[in-house]
Amino acid sequence: MKRKVLYTIFLLVFATNLGFSQSDSNKAILPHKLATDTVSINTPEERPTERNPKRAAMMSAVCPGLGQIYNHKYWKLPIVYAALGTAGYFVISNRSYYNNMKAAYIQDINDEDGDVSIYYDQGYGLTDIQNAAEQYRTWMEYSAVAFTAVYVLQIIDATVDAHLYYFDVSDDLSMRLEPKLLYSVSRQPVHGLSLNFTF
Repeated sequence: MKRKVLYTIFLLVFATNLGFSQSDSNKAILPHKLATDTVSINTPEERPTERNPKRAAMMSAVCPGLGQIYNHKYWKLPIVYAALGTAGYFVISNRSYYNNMKAAYIQDINDEDGDVSIYYDQGYGLTDIQNAAEQYRTWMEYSAVAFTAVYVLQIIDATVDAHLYYFDVSDDLSMRLEPKLLYSVSRQPVHGLSLNFTF
């Protein structure tokens, strides 16, 4: 009788393990969870489109937007060129106004020849012309800083995009906060929250 019971228990345990092992074998195993001897090494032949962050940075430094093209982020090109074009326009425009005001100030301060600038004819004094020249110079410097900042940011953007080119953003990687019905010590239902991590 005892032997029969032992055989029955052995068969149940064996059948249960067999069932679990069959169901586990059907699951998809992620590459980083494979045994060390079964992990496949990604060679350049297997990943021909791998992105090099240094190359992306150099391409963006040589020609703005070239790193974005290298990373296949074409939608960023209009943003890069619009920002650089706007900042560049204001650098050139404010520099032109500054040079005009500076020339007018020099012309008006040398009153020996009696030749005055058009701004003097319009009622602007030397102080007004000098203040306007300083204002345009300040705006020109701010525009140059903005142009440099956009130039550096597009290099950083291309480098970060190349680093994160293979970053896994699939549904398998997630953190979800879901409502859950819990039970208190007195077996009364209590509303709660469940935080689920999937990786």
